[in-house]
Amino acid sequence: MEKFTFKFEKILDYKKTIENHKKNEYGKIQQKLTKEEIVLEDYYKFKDKLKNKKDRSYNKINIANLQLYNNYLNDMNRLIAVQEGIIEQTKEELEQVKGELLEVSKEKKIFEKLKKNRYEEYLYDTKKEEEKLIDTIVSFKASTH
Repeated sequence: MEKFTFKFEKILDYKKTIENHKKNEYGKIQQKLTKEEIVLEDYYKFKDKLKNKKDRSYNKINIANLQLYNNYLNDMNRLIAVQEGIIEQTKEELEQVKGELLEVSKEKKIFEKLKKNRYEEYLYDTKKEEEKLIDTIVSFKASTH
């Protein structure tokens, strides 16, 4: 009997390649999200330090310096808002790639299951052919004796 071949092997290989690509893409976006969250956390820490410094020196501060602190705080609020937007966009990207990865994984599993079923059919057919061959040999030996 001929060797087992799965006629959709190239499609399965393609699905595996796409799945690996999506996994890599997902990992890169996850790393980007982590970095952006660290940047946001740093902004919040800097803003808190700035507020604490302003509050500690509130009694001995002049109007110009108070104005300067407020400008810094407003700038930090703008930076924080922009950074939160970046994080939200990155999360949306991550969810999109996650959905694509799940879809590709499902498709790959379908082809893997199909391959497994075809292989089991192949083994069953091979076993049946071997049994027929054995029966033929046995009946041939029985008829010659």
